[in-house]
Amino acid sequence: MFRRATSALIALLFGAVLGKAAPETDDPWIRGVFTGKSPRAVALAETEAWQRASLMAERTPDAFVLIGAGRSMQPLYAPGTILVLQKFPFELLERGQTVLYRNHVRKIVAHVLVAPARDGWRAAGLNNPQHDFEPVSPDNLVGVVIAAYQPLPTPRLTLAALNR
Repeated sequence: MFRRATSALIALLFGAVLGKAAPETDDPWIRGVFTGKSPRAVALAETEAWQRASLMAERTPDAFVLIGAGRSMQPLYAPGTILVLQKFPFELLERGQTVLYRNHVRKIVAHVLVAPARDGWRAAGLNNPQHDFEPVSPDNLVGVVIAAYQPLPTPRLTLAALNR
């Protein structure tokens, strides 16, 4: 059992070091929602994740960096995912993109666009049973996710580990 768990951990870390997405997010459909236009989170050491996100935001017009919170977008984006967003023309939005918008109570929401509607776009969290009540509109659109980085936990050395 220990060998199997160790092998799984090594495979997970090896895939993360190479910058691969988790297997469940390779499919463009997650829990019945098309997410094929949303970038997959690349797992990197925390420092490198921040460096890449910052560099991309600096080099991309109208881009900025935020840290994702909440669980509605798992497994695509776990809490703590570093997201690079870009201001984006509403007319160019596409199904499957993850967007950031401000709802009627001014709360920032990051969800996937699922369908155009006459009053905007319907969006949904991957863990939510229904799409969002409020549409994404030109007035509340903040940006589109253009890159995502999942910081890997930093290994911490303890005194006990050093004395082995």
